[in-house]
Amino acid sequence: MALDEASFGATHQYEPRAARKGKLGFLTYPFRFFFRMVKRMLAGMVRTLAFHPVASLLVVILLALVGFLGYEDYGKGALNLGPSQRISKSSTLPPSPATEDFIKGQTTFNAQLMWQSFSDDLKQQLSQRGTNQQALQRQLDQRKRAGSKVDQVQYVGGVQNPDGTRLFMYSLIIQAPNQQGIAENHYVLTVDQNDKIIKVE
Repeated sequence: MALDEASFGATHQYEPRAARKGKLGFLTYPFRFFFRMVKRMLAGMVRTLAFHPVASLLVVILLALVGFLGYEDYGKGALNLGPSQRISKSSTLPPSPATEDFIKGQTTFNAQLMWQSFSDDLKQQLSQRGTNQQALQRQLDQRKRAGSKVDQVQYVGGVQNPDGTRLFMYSLIIQAPNQQGIAENHYVLTVDQNDKIIKVE
């Protein structure tokens, strides 16, 4: 009962009469109203905690959790999965000219387009394994003679890596030789800062 009286009863306790008699006393009304509402809210919270401690604690924890997750999601622009894992919300990159040449070379059986899209380091790696532009062209010619062809190309998207490289993903629908059906092939192409492919997966 004492708590109710202190909270809601005597307004004169925090509004001296002398202050209201001045000509400009009305200017203090917003401040008096604000502090009055704060005091009443605090009193209501104390009463709720006293009579419903478990439910109040659960509500406080839930609000804190929602606020924290909202701050993490909005403030960082990503969803944190762990200390070093995040799902980026950045928009996808437009296709790279190098990756477009690689895919066009696949669809038109043109090894020159594919080879010129590679970086010098990738060309050297392929050459060490016995693959050069001529060998690549022979492979493409063999597919063409067998009746294999690319029916559909879909650009899935691209992302920027922290080291400056970029990843681009394509999905190709390929008509198998001798009318054996269709197959779906995926390419993940890593491009360096000079717009040359450094890795094909």
